[in-house]
Amino acid sequence: MSLNRLFGLISILLMALFLTLIGKIVDSEWAVYQRSKESLPAIKNFSLALQVEEKLSAERGPNNILLGQRLDDSADARIKLQQARAATNQSLSSLLQAMRAQSDPSFDPIIANIKATKLNLALARKQVDLLAAKKKSERDADAVSVSVEMMVATVEIFSSTIGSLSSRVIRADPQFHDGVESAQLSSRLRDIAGQLGSTFTAPVIARRPLTPQEIYAFASLTGKADQLFSVIDLELRSYHINPAFKVALDNIRTHYFGDGVDFLNGLFAAGRTSGNYGLSSGDVASRYVPMMASIPQLRELIVAELIEEAESRNRRAGYLLLTTVCLGFIAVGVFVMLIRLIRQRVLRPILDATDLFVSFANERFTVAIPEHRYGDEIGDMLRAVRVLKAHSLDKIRLEREREELIIRLRASSDTDFLTGLLNRRAFFAQGEQQLGIARRYQRKMVAILMDVDHFKAVNDVHGHQAGDLVLCNVAELCRHERRKVDLVSRYGGEEFLLLLPEIDLSQGIAVAEKLRAAIDAHLFQLDDGVVLKITASFGVVDLEDDDNLESLIARADQQLYAAKNAGRNRVMPACQVDEFIVA
Repeated sequence: MSLNRLFGLISILLMALFLTLIGKIVDSEWAVYQRSKESLPAIKNFSLALQVEEKLSAERGPNNILLGQRLDDSADARIKLQQARAATNQSLSSLLQAMRAQSDPSFDPIIANIKATKLNLALARKQVDLLAAKKKSERDADAVSVSVEMMVATVEIFSSTIGSLSSRVIRADPQFHDGVESAQLSSRLRDIAGQLGSTFTAPVIARRPLTPQEIYAFASLTGKADQLFSVIDLELRSYHINPAFKVALDNIRTHYFGDGVDFLNGLFAAGRTSGNYGLSSGDVASRYVPMMASIPQLRELIVAELIEEAESRNRRAGYLLLTTVCLGFIAVGVFVMLIRLIRQRVLRPILDATDLFVSFANERFTVAIPEHRYGDEIGDMLRAVRVLKAHSLDKIRLEREREELIIRLRASSDTDFLTGLLNRRAFFAQGEQQLGIARRYQRKMVAILMDVDHFKAVNDVHGHQAGDLVLCNVAELCRHERRKVDLVSRYGGEEFLLLLPEIDLSQGIAVAEKLRAAIDAHLFQLDDGVVLKITASFGVVDLEDDDNLESLIARADQQLYAAKNAGRNRVMPACQVDEFIVA
């Protein structure tokens, strides 16, 4: 066979291959364009759902204010509540209208969930109205708590709608994953912040201390809020080049996790002791709600960015599709005109380049890139392939580093930043596991709650740096005395909590006494040369048949207060509590 005929046959095969590649590229770009068209309405539906969740959470504030006021003083509160309900109804109607306008049968489960949300919301509102119609003195605190929980449950019912709509956005365009997840987490953070405030509604109205369940709920929700914000900050790291996101994150740190959490901690401290909050439920809402405003601002910023990016990608995808089609036709025409001029010098490198692209598409980066002997366009193409290979390898390396960073951040989220001990959230998570093991195998367990005596005096006289140094030293002593299986955490402020499996009460008393003696004997050397003597009080209890982790800690807290009342610097086991509790 002559070379010309052989080349002709090869040219025909190459033309077929070229047309196939062009078709695949056009098909790929068409798929990208279709996804970009689907992503924009999906994001808008997701945004409407987030607005519904925001309105449902915001409605709890006027509810709490109304339930804390007398009948003759509630006119303004009722007006504000009606406005909040109208805003919630409007957001639900907008979402339903958007679902029905798209005539998509797959929206039927979502529409059913929205209807269930509306039904539960109506029941919750009815409960609020029944309580608000009574005199303030006749409003039962438990009924108020039930009313708050019904509003929280309404948000939980609606959360599946948000999950479904967020999944639709990610299916339409996986590149929106981080933004969608961050917006969803921001909305969840706003709801948890509202739940934290609502924790005090019934206690403030009844002017009573917090129950153990409310203390546990507050601690658990606080831990969830901290963890959510850490994940949000991590997810938004790719947006940090936008100054608006950095400002929004800083505002949340300052206004909510600074001012708002400090305000709640003040209420929590009062609720742990006297129950004298010095505020009405209206005062609590009017002061706390503005502190949460920075959270929905971040969510709105994320959603706006998603919508803007979706619109931009839709335009780019349309232009790219049109460009790809045009270039495809032009390339075919040029190929037909120049086919007689192509010889082995061009044909072979193109086939090699095709093999390289297929290898890279299958992530086989070990394939060697051949050297081109000529300084022409084929050489430029191969150099570009080398750059592409280098960038692809860099991307894989960065993805691995990202996964390692996430693992490190998750580990740091379990640790108290000052002492290095477990924080409250991590303690509760691991403590529930230990308690479950003890229950399953009928093993013993002891809880020790320790409080540094006269710690406020250390801060007042020597400053907060000295107080931090004392806490770090006490934490180190706790580490020294613990076994590997023991859980040690900074429970809050100057309180430390130890959970000791596999030992009985007498052994737990011995551990507490050993730690008390170690603290009593330790000389706390401050930075300015001052040496302090510090003591601590201990409450020790063992696991009983009907205990859960919350009640176990509550009983240890009782023992701790008995130790304080008995003169401090002592260990108070459960068997001695009755003679030392002060009414």
